[in-house]
Amino acid sequence: MKRCRDLSGFTLIELLVVIAVVALLVAVLLPALSQAKRYALRTICANNVRQQCQGVLLYAQQNDSYVPTSNTGSWLWDMSFWSTNEISHYAGFDNNEVYFCPANKTKKAEDARFWQFDWLVRVHMGEDYSRPVPLRDESKLSIDNKRTYYRVLPYLYNFDKYDENGVSSYASRTLVDGRNLAKFAIRRLSNVQASGAKWMIMDAIISENNNWNFFHITSGGIDELSNGNLVDTTNHQSRQTIHDSGGTGPAPEGENIGFADGHISWRQFTNTKHQITFGQWFWW
Repeated sequence: MKRCRDLSGFTLIELLVVIAVVALLVAVLLPALSQAKRYALRTICANNVRQQCQGVLLYAQQNDSYVPTSNTGSWLWDMSFWSTNEISHYAGFDNNEVYFCPANKTKKAEDARFWQFDWLVRVHMGEDYSRPVPLRDESKLSIDNKRTYYRVLPYLYNFDKYDENGVSSYASRTLVDGRNLAKFAIRRLSNVQASGAKWMIMDAIISENNNWNFFHITSGGIDELSNGNLVDTTNHQSRQTIHDSGGTGPAPEGENIGFADGHISWRQFTNTKHQITFGQWFWW
């Protein structure tokens, strides 16, 4: 009697064909999924910048056009506890995740090494900071402490830093194009000309002196707190490679920029404009 073929089984060749088709589909879809993920992170980041800009604008409306800045920290990403608290209050949010770009895999909102950096340096420097540190309760800090202690954030803030006499700590610092940083930075929004073209808050695009190292920065940053276990990093890493006389490394993808009129724009990394300060470069 002639036997019927068991249709429930597969031959080895059929299985190999199925595996090959699945592998081909994965190879085709993975880049698209990766691109979709990068776009989603970029969108969340843009919303973070938008909320912060809204807080600054609302604060300025109630405070004679001044932005919420404090004379502490040397870097454009150093923001006092008081400044971030004021931005959060006026914008109406209490989630410190808003101050952290989701594409930055180093800086985390729940890690005191970033959110409460200067407090750890000034008061708790002898402790072990090689691993993430739980947040401390800020509610009992004095207003002077909140104005003095600063956070190390993955965004740049174009706010002037000045003392009670109005003297800017940026007075002696210049941009690469020769402009004075104190005059470039924002103190009062009413003094800003062409606010739609003046950046106020943006993604951190940073590198070291050799210009190509954007994602493993070991000079003058968070590494001092962690004995070299932490490094500073740019926010959005692309799949491209950048070549420079200093070496080769991943290139930034671009940056979300919040302008002084409150609108947000994404700009691709252009590898052109930059400002230097203390061995690190800030790009915009």
